Amino acid sequence: MPRKIALGILAVIAAFAVLLAAAIALVFATLRIERIAGQGTHAAAVSVQLVFGAAALLAAVYIATRVAVRAFASGATPTANDSANPSDFPRA
Repeated sequence: MPRKIALGILAVIAAFAVLLAAAIALVFATLRIERIAGQGTHAAAVSVQLVFGAAALLAAVYIATRVAVRAFASGATPTANDSANPSDFPRA
């Protein structure tokens, strides 16, 4: 039990660190983009930042979720026999 608590705390710290790093990278990119003088180049840079920023934050959330799932996993891995059979569900 103490190991699981320590892993949970570590998972929260790792998730926070990954999300904070992604947010800081986006802020620095925004500051650099704001210095671009040309309108076309500036618009293109903002568009690229929106795409890559969303991808970076999504990846950070995915990594944080994976760390938390691994920290709190029961240790038993599902097998092919554990999958739900559609005939097990009641028909409407």
